[in-house]
Amino acid sequence: MTSETRAPRLHPLIMALFNEEAERQHPVFSKIWLLLWFVLGGALWGKFLNWGNIPFDFHDWAEINAPRFAFLRDAVIKGLLPLHMPDGSALRNLTDRFMALPDVFLSPQVLLMRFLEVGPFVLVNTLIVYTLGVWGLWSLKKRFRLSPVVFAFLFLLFNFNGHILAHTSVGHITWGGYYLTPWFFVLIFRLLDGDQRWLWSVEVALFLFLTFLQGSFHQFVWECMFLGLLGLADWKHWLPLLKALTFTGLFSMVRFLPPTLLLGQFDTDFYGGYRLPWQLLEAMVKQVTPATSKPFVNFGSNLGYWEFDLYVGWAGLLFIVVGLFLWFKPQISTRRFSPLLLPMIVLTLFSIRDIYLPFAHIPIPLLNAERVTSRMAILPFTLAMVLASAAVQAWLNRAKFHLLVYTGSFLGLIYLSADLTRRALQWQVVEAFQQFPTTPVNLAIKVVSNHPDLPYTNLLTWGTIVSLAGLGMAVFFVWRESSK
Repeated sequence: MTSETRAPRLHPLIMALFNEEAERQHPVFSKIWLLLWFVLGGALWGKFLNWGNIPFDFHDWAEINAPRFAFLRDAVIKGLLPLHMPDGSALRNLTDRFMALPDVFLSPQVLLMRFLEVGPFVLVNTLIVYTLGVWGLWSLKKRFRLSPVVFAFLFLLFNFNGHILAHTSVGHITWGGYYLTPWFFVLIFRLLDGDQRWLWSVEVALFLFLTFLQGSFHQFVWECMFLGLLGLADWKHWLPLLKALTFTGLFSMVRFLPPTLLLGQFDTDFYGGYRLPWQLLEAMVKQVTPATSKPFVNFGSNLGYWEFDLYVGWAGLLFIVVGLFLWFKPQISTRRFSPLLLPMIVLTLFSIRDIYLPFAHIPIPLLNAERVTSRMAILPFTLAMVLASAAVQAWLNRAKFHLLVYTGSFLGLIYLSADLTRRALQWQVVEAFQQFPTTPVNLAIKVVSNHPDLPYTNLLTWGTIVSLAGLGMAVFFVWRESSK
């Protein structure tokens, strides 16, 4: 008996959980499913950030990001440009020029600080980018016709893996650009589908600029690398990719130029990545809490474990490995390999040991800014989640013995939900705070201290002019293309 004759024996709502075509027969069910995961995920992030009552007196919360956000709030309330901080303590002791560092937060959401103190703003901003991320995941769901259960796997793996939990826990709040990654892949898949319009290139450039404004400089660099490597792997798309990178540079000039004042002063110590390749797999299942995440404890590294964490648990690892196998197997038989393989493999290799070191010595700011290369693994890792989800869904659509397969998949989803929730509660900020040395920080003194600084303000002015000119050129090219 075939799967097609077995399928109708199952309840329609059970079929709707695992089959996108069946799901479309129950649109209300689909909306409730999305809303349920969205609300539960948002609540878990609220709990993780202690509903905005964040203890800032530890790690990078105290040393970097809480003072920076307090400074931004003072600028918004006073209606001043955030040009100079009172000292350089929150700017790596390099300068008092706030915009001279590439990883500061300058996104439009900062205007909400007129009504929110730093802690509540961090929570609200996280929920904003989380919402944008879920929207992007939903777009990928529609593209790959993912069923509700497979979408839930992708939702959990993307939003609550160890990388984003651990980095957020220790105060890397400018990792917010990570949540926008699904939209990056939406754009990539559109290109692979044949979209080579000016509009596509401009949308990519705007996306990357928005990522830059989140303070997510590292994510910005990795995504630019990904585009460059994709161009090498698939020459027929090199022109739209070149256009995208060119306009990314133009749009971002307002952020590129001020940091040139500090060239030669940035910390260039290279820390590398995972010492051994299989530590990437180990990082997906290794049980590490904030108490056991300190430097010199894990992987023989002097870096804290938050720089290696990729936790998805055994259920998540099984889902990704099986899905990638199902995605890659047909490529072997047809000998037609996806151009996505090159950027995925190269960025993964860059995250191991000191393979990236020769590029870090190239005097190009975008390239030599990467010192902790284990972080790079998250971009191919996230794409692996997406590709695995698409492949698992295609397999489910063909699978026989539906009841057995569906039961196993649903139990796996329940286990993954419990496992990642447990992990999130272990790394929530109030738990991490108890495990790190206290670093008292007085946010009240982080006020705007602007003063005459002609080299700095000139670069900001010229950067703004070039960025606006680039935007004008982009609008013209898109308009001319659409009017043909």
